[in-house]
Amino acid sequence: MKHLYLLLSILILSCSSEHSTQETDTKSKLESKTKLEDNNIIIRSKVTSGASLSSILRKYNVEHSQILLISEQKEIEFNFNNLQLDKKYEIILDQDSLICSFVYYNKPNDYYGVEFSNPISFFSNQKIIDLKQEDTLITMKEDNITSDLKNFLMGKFDPKSHPEFDVLDKKYHNKSVMYLHKLTIAAFLKMREAAEKDGISLTIVSGTRNFYAQKSIWERKYKKYKEEGLTDKEVIQKIMLWSSMPSTSRHHWGTDIDINGFDKYFDGTNKKANKEYEWLTKNATKFGFCQVYSEKKTGGRSTGYNEEKWHWSYMPIANQLLEDYRKLITYSDITGFSASNFAEELNIIEEFVFGIKCD
Repeated sequence: MKHLYLLLSILILSCSSEHSTQETDTKSKLESKTKLEDNNIIIRSKVTSGASLSSILRKYNVEHSQILLISEQKEIEFNFNNLQLDKKYEIILDQDSLICSFVYYNKPNDYYGVEFSNPISFFSNQKIIDLKQEDTLITMKEDNITSDLKNFLMGKFDPKSHPEFDVLDKKYHNKSVMYLHKLTIAAFLKMREAAEKDGISLTIVSGTRNFYAQKSIWERKYKKYKEEGLTDKEVIQKIMLWSSMPSTSRHHWGTDIDINGFDKYFDGTNKKANKEYEWLTKNATKFGFCQVYSEKKTGGRSTGYNEEKWHWSYMPIANQLLEDYRKLITYSDITGFSASNFAEELNIIEEFVFGIKCD
């Protein structure tokens, strides 16, 4: 009880004072909600298999940029990316169901917390930090977080060292090595298991491609088409029938996967491919996946890439990243490869990045 009173006093700025709790068993033995006098709510849970800081906080509409800030904080001696199985944590929500705080218990009397004030601050049983007094530091941190997020959106990072990415087991793909967002992997494995029960085999043939991998594809095709005598604009239009400009591909994010084959495999003449596509169209949404490059037709999708029956996007993560892209990326950011100066003239962001449809 002494520890609980200490914790509540720490949260007084963002949540409430003089709370009385009433525990209610809800979804399982691992989770309960406690309503406080001023309608704040404490949600107590245990870290489950596959859970991460990102997967937990995304449920409460925490933005990707804030999750990155928490992941990289140095104010207290704790790595929030290292959440251990079966350890306890608490989410404190206000009366509007907006998150106030996240508290992780390494041991019963050893906790580390994030207070979602403006700006975010951190605390532990050892030390309480008030970042509001460090305006210069906060400005620098927010600038760095924005820069990091922009680089991420444009694929300018190494998935091998990114805390939200993991290597995919070789039995699920046909490359020498493949990285994806951890939540994409978890969702795909569930979908693959369900497909197997229906006699359908799903293999990923393309996963995360960062800026540098996408640039390699772009430059190879650019060189080929330029040798055929095409102008830069004609080259871009030909490449972008199927391939993205570096900095504009959804494959940068680790949320998008190509399954079983590409245009020739899914051309309608392959009965096996037809069955696989039929299964995906009926079931993929159950696992969070969407065919974002759907058929172009009146009343449907009218811009962007040709239909890609093989390209499926994990929308719980990709939706937020697309909104981040809309807010942060401009044509001045799309540079560093052949003919990049034509991106704005050809309206690449509006036509292709946002040329998607997900029913």
